[in-house]
This record gives sequence, C-alpha cells and structure tokens, in this order.
Amino acid sequence: MQPIFTTALNKILALAIMLMVSVSVNAQKHGQALIDSLTAQLPLAKNDTIKARLYKSIAEQYMLISPEAAMKTAEIGLTHVTKMKWSKGIAVFTNITGQLFVNKGDYKKAIELYLQAYAMHEGNKDYFNMASTLNNIGAAYQRQSMFTNAIEYFLRSAKLAEEIKDNNLIAIGYSNIGIIYSEQNNTAKALEYHFKALQLQQKENDIDAIATSFTRIANEYLLLKDSAKAEQYFLKAKTNYEQSENNAGLAAVLSNYSILIKDYRKNLEYKLQAQKIWDVVSPENPIAIANLGNIGIAYFDIVRYDSLHTVKPGGIIPVTKNELLAKANNYLTRAVALSKQTGNTANYAHFAGNLSELQELNKDYKNALLNFKTFYQLNDSLYSQESKNKIAAIESQREIDIRNKEIENKKLQLENQHKKLLLLLDTIAFLAIVGGLLFYQSRSRKKTNTTLLQLNNELDEANKVKAKFFAILSHDLRSPVANLINFLQLQKRNPGLLSPQQIEDRENKISTSAQSLLETMEGMLLWSKGQMEQFKPEVTTVPASKLFSYLQKNFADTPNVTFNFINDGDVYMNTDPDYLQTIMQNLTANAIKALQQTSAAQITWKAWQQNNTIYLSITDNGPGINSEQAKSLFDETHITGTRHGLGLHIIRDLAKAISCSINIIPGNKQGTTFVLAL
Repeated sequence: MQPIFTTALNKILALAIMLMVSVSVNAQKHGQALIDSLTAQLPLAKNDTIKARLYKSIAEQYMLISPEAAMKTAEIGLTHVTKMKWSKGIAVFTNITGQLFVNKGDYKKAIELYLQAYAMHEGNKDYFNMASTLNNIGAAYQRQSMFTNAIEYFLRSAKLAEEIKDNNLIAIGYSNIGIIYSEQNNTAKALEYHFKALQLQQKENDIDAIATSFTRIANEYLLLKDSAKAEQYFLKAKTNYEQSENNAGLAAVLSNYSILIKDYRKNLEYKLQAQKIWDVVSPENPIAIANLGNIGIAYFDIVRYDSLHTVKPGGIIPVTKNELLAKANNYLTRAVALSKQTGNTANYAHFAGNLSELQELNKDYKNALLNFKTFYQLNDSLYSQESKNKIAAIESQREIDIRNKEIENKKLQLENQHKKLLLLLDTIAFLAIVGGLLFYQSRSRKKTNTTLLQLNNELDEANKVKAKFFAILSHDLRSPVANLINFLQLQKRNPGLLSPQQIEDRENKISTSAQSLLETMEGMLLWSKGQMEQFKPEVTTVPASKLFSYLQKNFADTPNVTFNFINDGDVYMNTDPDYLQTIMQNLTANAIKALQQTSAAQITWKAWQQNNTIYLSITDNGPGINSEQAKSLFDETHITGTRHGLGLHIIRDLAKAISCSINIIPGNKQGTTFVLAL
C-alpha cells in the first residue's frame, strides 16, 4: 500500500486547537450533563451577577458541542450584562463571541471583537482576562499563518500571565511558543515547551488543557515518525476529551490519530467519525478542512494504489471505481472551497494539487490545469519562503558558531594575560595605587581650581555687564517719565502758558516717549524670563510659512515698507516657535527703524535648507552698517541704550536658548542681512 499522507499534510494536521480559558462550575460533570445542571440553576440565581456567570459557563460548554447553541447563549448573556451596565461582563461575552467567530473561520470579525474586549478589560484593570484575550488574538493570527503578529500577542500575554502568576495562562503561553517552534520545524524545542505546559496543567488538573497538550505532543512525535509515542499521547488525549465531552478536541484527536492507521477502511472510519463531529462543531476549523480533504485523498488512493484489491467494498467503501472517484471528488472539492473561503493557503494548495490529479484521471483536463496552476503558484510561494527561512536559520547558526569560537579563543587569551598581570601586580601594586591616588588628587585639584577661576571670571564679567546695562536702562526709563511729570506740573501751575499747538506737540512727544517706554518694559519682561533657569524652550515642528504669516500679520499696518517672504522649499524646522517668533519680530522691528529715512523701503525674509541645516535670513535696503558696528551688535560685553539695544540683547539670549546662531552680513550704504542658522 502506498503512503496516504505527505509531509506537507502532516504539517497541516499538526495545527492544534486554540486554547479557550473557561471556569468549571461543577468539576464532577461535563458536556451536556454540566449544561443541563447549569441551566437548572438559572431560575434559582439570587442576583444578576450569578446569572451572568451561569450564562458564561453554559456558553463555554456549548462551544465544545454546539456552536449554534453557544452563539445563542452568548447573545443572551451579552444582553443580560448590557442591561446590568456591567463592563467586565460585557467584555467577557464579547470575548466569547470572538472565539465563536474564530471557530467559524471569520478571523477579521473575531480579532475586531477581541480588541473591543481587551480595551474594556484594560479599562477595568482585569489582568487575567487581558492576558487571555491577548492569547486569543495571537491564536487568531496564528490560524492565518501570520506568525509575526501571533508571536507579538503571545509574548504580551505570557508577560502578563507571569506578572499575575497564573499557571493556566503561563501554560497557554508555553504551549503557543511550542506551536511557533513547530511551525519553524524545531521539533525538539516544540516538545520542550509543550511538556512545560503539560506540567503546569497537571498541577491545575485542567482536563481539557491537559488533553490539548497531549494532542500537541502526539503531533510532534508524528512529525518525528515515532508512531508508538504518537499513538500513546493521542489515546491519552482521546480519553480526556471523552471524559470532558469536548467534541472539538475529540474530533481533532480522531483526525490526527487516523494518520497512524495504514488500513484504508479503519483509516476512513476514524476520519468519517471525526468529520461527523466537525460538521456540527466547527466545519471551518483548519483541522476539519484538512480532515475533509484527507477523506477525499483516501478514496482517491484506493483507486490509485490498491491494484491488488485488498480493500473489500461494502459500507463506507463503494463498489465501483467511478463511485470511489465521485466520493473523492466530492470531499476534495469541498475542502478546496472551504480552504479558499477561510484563507488557509497551505490547505488550499495541497488539496488543489490532489484535485487536479483526480480531474486529470477523469479526463477533465481544463479544470485539472486550473487547479494545477493554483497548486503550483501557492505551493511555490509557501515553500520558497520556507527555503529562505531555512537558509537564514543555517546562516544565523553558522554566524553564531563562528562568534562562539572567537569568544572561546579570546577567553583563553584573556586568561593567559590575566596570569601574567597577576605576577606583575604582586610587585608594583602598592606603588601603582599610591602613585595613582596622588596623581588623581593633584589633577582633580588643578581641574577644580581652573574651573572655579573661570567661573569667577565669567561671573564678575557678567555682573559688570549687567550693572552697566541697568545703569543705562534706568536712565532710559527715567527720561519719558520725567517729561510726562514736567508737562503735567506745567499744565497744573500755568494752564494758559502754552498755546494749543505747543500742547499738541508736547502731547505727541510724550505719547511717543510712553510708547517707547512700554516697548522697553515689554522687552525687559521677555529678557528677564529668558534669564530664568527653569524657563526651558518647548521644541515642536514649525513650518516657515507659519512664522512668515505671523510676521505679515503683526506688521501689516507698517507704512511705506514692502515685505517679501521667500519659502520655495516649504521648509520645516524643529524649535520653540515662541522664541523664534520673538527673535524674528525684534529683527523685523529693528529693520523697520533702520528704513525710516529710506524711500521705497523693502524687507525680505527668506527660508531655505542646506546640508541638513535650516536657514532664515532678513535683508533690508536701508543705509546699512559697517563691520565694526556689526561686530559690536551681539557682543555680550557691549552695552547700548535700551532705545536701540535692548532688542538685540533679547535676540542674543533667546537665540542662545534655542541653539540658534546669528550671523550679520554688513552692507555699508547697501542694507544689512541677518542670517539665523538652526
């Protein structure tokens, strides 16, 4: 008899059932008996919370034997907890509904529901259900062969489970890691993690979870072609699932266990028994689809390989060749359709290939060619990627081996050097320590003295500059106030002394002085804020267009001056917008003052980027300044009257705060350009 199952099919059947966390209300009962017992308790429930928990347990038990009843119970439970406005209950029933959609093969809807449930669990700080839901999301991605997404959620689930020290959830994490290793063909690691999970599950005496681990361990031994151990663990799993009346688990065991049976009739009996359960419990389950296709292959193999007619017809075995081929075609066609519908690429490719062979035998060459193309394209994409993964794994292992060898060689060299150093240290250790301490002490003292001297000099210079600055400032502040007081006293004592024209001139001068005073005081406030150590810039991304709009708005009423703004590259910069706006506003105000005696006055702002540096420049067509004047403008030791110099002090300090350098391009009688580099 020819082999019925290929290596690819073994990999498909090795897919395990997603673990579902449930709470057993009555440990002595299982399946329908437990459901009947729980249902009988509903009318006796003392409060809504107890009733909600009963609905949850009933729905979880129905998931194992009747998906339709499970969905109906979950909907009733969700309605019940929604009326209660119980957030935790809503999240739990949303999670259960997600599990039911997974079993139907609607993974997109399932993940959507899981994420809703997780958000509610997170809001409730329900870490157990958060970990459980993360695991379920990972399992949904895993069923779609999206292993990167799956491992991300499995690791998050395992971390939470370890934090709350829940053995059941930790076991689920170990089991899922084992599945990932199995997908990578690392059977030894897969078995290691499955046995770790089994130990924790046996401590908790979770019959279904133990059965799931038995099934996964059996699948690994099946891939290792160790039939004896595979059969041992399959039978253990079968016993547990029968005890708990977990029909989905039992169907998975029957599907996988049939691989070990070489007799066609017995093999088909197990598969058909499993399919009968799958068609009720979860027909879209990947294992159910694989089992469906394998039934078709088994019928097809009787035609292809049983040339001696050792398989006697009767019962599940049709009499004629055409009847066998018809059954094979029926099961394979259903398997291909369900694989395509649920997005299971591996099943789709495998069974499309077998269906193509069957159609070729039936002389249906057109459909045979179409299915062969499907098989070839999908199979090529699957296994070419697997080859890449294997090559990458071999290459990575080779690099690891080389690095390990280099580490060993370096370790030997270091040990030899260490022995030599010990001999030398015996004679010079004391002198080296004393000399080192003296040298360090001398160097530290010298460094400290130098630093203190420099700081003292800087502090002394700063104090002198500020003293001179405040002396000039007090004079500039006193002048407009004194003018105002003199005018008021004159009006009070001799109201008729001045003519109306003289009064108007005095009022205009005083108004101008007051405006200058206000500008000086505003500048002082801004400058003093910049001197505060705790006042830090807040860096954000700012478009140059926004800065130019700010200037255009603020200086819109400036007479006799034309403003130009150039921003060809749509420049963006990372800085504090308030600091930079203040710098640009002060530079613009200074330029306007410089243009008071200039006809056809123009101010041009430009933004550009060069060598990863952002530049802003302002250019006026005023009388300009010479090189000596330009040098003194940003000299921290140079002090001028506040009427002309305070703005430049503000610009200097604010630019320093945001790491902005300012360069001046003087133009004697040809205007002046200031360039800001960020």
